[in-house]
Amino acid sequence: MRHPRHRAAIAVGLLLFALAADALVAPRSAVAATGETGFAFLKLGVGARAMALGGAYVALADDPTAIYWNPAGLAGLAGTQVTAVHDSWIQDFREEFVAVTAKLGPGAIGFGYTGFYSSSEFERRDDTGVLIGEFGFNDQAISGAYGLRVAKGLEAGVTASYVREMIDQESAGTFSSNLGLRYALEDTGLMFGGAIQNLGGSAAFITEDFSLPLTYSLGAAYGREFQEGKGRAMVTAEYRQASSENGHFNVGAEYVFKRTAALRGGWKTGYDEQEWSLGLGISHSWYSFDYAFVPFSSDLGTANIFALSGRF
Repeated sequence: MRHPRHRAAIAVGLLLFALAADALVAPRSAVAATGETGFAFLKLGVGARAMALGGAYVALADDPTAIYWNPAGLAGLAGTQVTAVHDSWIQDFREEFVAVTAKLGPGAIGFGYTGFYSSSEFERRDDTGVLIGEFGFNDQAISGAYGLRVAKGLEAGVTASYVREMIDQESAGTFSSNLGLRYALEDTGLMFGGAIQNLGGSAAFITEDFSLPLTYSLGAAYGREFQEGKGRAMVTAEYRQASSENGHFNVGAEYVFKRTAALRGGWKTGYDEQEWSLGLGISHSWYSFDYAFVPFSSDLGTANIFALSGRF
């Protein structure tokens, strides 16, 4: 008879395989049905730590940003936690993310808000090219999530969101969901994770229908303590693919000294305008500050991401 730990490992492996298989087929059907996807801001990522690690976060996701990356990560969160993130993205684009999580029953619940917008207006021109005014845009997502431990080492979670995009006076909205799993191999420091993001229907923008950017990711992370708790090193890797795009392989590394100071770096493949990222973190008592530096090529500029978190 198999040991319960072995049965759990087999179960999570089958579930992760099912997630990947479903996502490999679904993006192609979505693209075939609509030709393009909308709500591109859903693919940007959130959080300074995650972005400093190259976005390889599906296996880690152990803070309120798990609402976005992998809701299964909520299961291990203790007490109440709050995170606020400001992303000064390229050009005049900005992204804001706030989230709060709390223990509820056998797991933890989380609520999050994402806003993406431009700090400047765009020119509106008529059919002849004459300037007739300006307009703005904003994207928003309001999310609720729940994660819990379903077996020893195995966590599962779900996120439900309402997403809305507005350009000038026109808008489109729809509902979406994320599904995620994490599995920790006991006493090894090894963690596996998988998630499907942006499951949902299409939205009509004026006369055009757009589907959500269905995305799946599979990854692993490994952490190890050094010098009797004085330091901890972590490496993480992830394969990520969104509908209508090529796949991306992302890796990241982190070193935390005495649980107070962290240095991070990440590398992405398959993107035209970005490759590497750097970051740092400072933790003290009940609060922490994180920063990520993400440069872009082709004179697009640099993303500077700031996050402030509290644990109560």
